[in-house]
Amino acid sequence: MKTIQPESLIGQVITCHVTGKQFTGAIEGCSTNYARDSQGHIFSNEGVEISQKKDLLDRSKPFTGYISGDGRSLAGWKGNVLGTVIWSSPVRLTRRSFWHGKDYAAFRIRDIHGGLWYGRGSPGICINVRAMKG
Repeated sequence: MKTIQPESLIGQVITCHVTGKQFTGAIEGCSTNYARDSQGHIFSNEGVEISQKKDLLDRSKPFTGYISGDGRSLAGWKGNVLGTVIWSSPVRLTRRSFWHGKDYAAFRIRDIHGGLWYGRGSPGICINVRAMKG
């Protein structure tokens, strides 16, 4: 079975779906300066950050981000700070985890809009957080 890869946009002029600004697709470290959503829309780094900040306002569904390596903030795709960890507590896993190691924890986070979220994960790893009630 052949895997179909989306065409590379490196070196091409791209228009961001959110900002409407044009930019040239480029490699940045081990990533690119653009992203695509499931509908095929293309976003610049700036567009992704704007979208993530907007997504935090919808507290009816989980939000996916990253706990920073130091465990002090909720970060976006390129490390942009989207919230601050206001409380964390170690959680013992029921089995050994290659991904989480010994630093698995429960987190409470205050987002940049003042909303409170909770979730479990490890520093440096992707986490799904859910809005706290009340």
